[in-house]
Amino acid sequence: MVRLSPPDEYFTHQVAYPHAMVGSSDPSWRERYWISLQDIAAKDTVLSVGLGQYPNQDVQEGFAVLSDGRTQTNVRVARALSPRNDVMHIGPLRVEVVKPFEELRLILDDNPSGLAFDITWSSRLEPVLEGRHFEVSRTRVTHDAIRYVQLGRASGTLTGPGGERTLTPETWWGERDHSWGTRPLPRAQGAPPGARPEWTMLMFCPLQLPEFGLHFYLKEAEPGRPLHLSAGISRPFGAPDEEEMIVGLDHDLRWVEGAAAPTLEGGRITLSLGSGRKLDFDLTAQVGRAHLRGGGYEGWNGWYQGHWKGDDSLEHETWDLTDRDQFYRYAKAGSDHLVEVRHEGQVGYGIMEYMVLPGYPRYQEAIPPRREGRA
Repeated sequence: MVRLSPPDEYFTHQVAYPHAMVGSSDPSWRERYWISLQDIAAKDTVLSVGLGQYPNQDVQEGFAVLSDGRTQTNVRVARALSPRNDVMHIGPLRVEVVKPFEELRLILDDNPSGLAFDITWSSRLEPVLEGRHFEVSRTRVTHDAIRYVQLGRASGTLTGPGGERTLTPETWWGERDHSWGTRPLPRAQGAPPGARPEWTMLMFCPLQLPEFGLHFYLKEAEPGRPLHLSAGISRPFGAPDEEEMIVGLDHDLRWVEGAAAPTLEGGRITLSLGSGRKLDFDLTAQVGRAHLRGGGYEGWNGWYQGHWKGDDSLEHETWDLTDRDQFYRYAKAGSDHLVEVRHEGQVGYGIMEYMVLPGYPRYQEAIPPRREGRA
């Protein structure tokens, strides 16, 4: 039985269904928030939060992971989506849109993990809308999605293993994205084997400087051959819309030698504008790094994003990030790695998510070693 929900009262429909249904029957269709906040004073702590819903799976799920460079606390929650498909609220975790594109409230109430927060994220910068991302594998559309990315600041309270912290906009910066569409689900039993992606290097990088923001998402099969590039500069709300189009991106990155898992050290990003002008951004990686596998990316101990987990569930654990033998397991699905960025005398911060696969001719030290029998 199809049910109406509060959004059906508004003139926001895009297909001839109630809001509880989407225009595709693909099980992988989802809508998600990702939010990452960093302590730019101590430069060692990252809190990443995510919520997502899968209408064709009847699943709403979320996570919060707090890393201080020594330990990482993970919380994963899920519930049946229907009939509360109009709220972002899963067990102790919820997100409230206070003012669209300007203010969100992130709340994790008391729960068995010991991690809790009440944080207001706010922005004065326009969001960057990425280009549509479309990919086909085995004659099936695997990616048909879009997202916007926005940069801002955080204030509020955060309680974790180190006690309670007070967040202020001067010392806690953050990024978020909102995506929707079709993207691959973790493989289920009986499904055909997944095709290896055509790309062999990936970078997702929102950066914030005092006067503007920058975001780019790059997938390459080889240096200088982008399979997907979305990039844009964000100015404060109300600023004149006079930005030049970003038409190319070059990178020269350095990696920590002998790290237990591929770890960025720093490097330079060069943007090419339509006018021929080039902009250089120098990056230095910091200690702060939240590992997204704690949120279920690529699965963790049977928890897979978008899979049914029951009407109401919660999991949590704490990882010892100093355990070199386990670190690769934690980091293999990508991380929100805090970076400092310098550009023409300005200093800012952001995160970079990165991955380099075998076959990419550069950055051999960033290609994970082959490991037998290791999840």
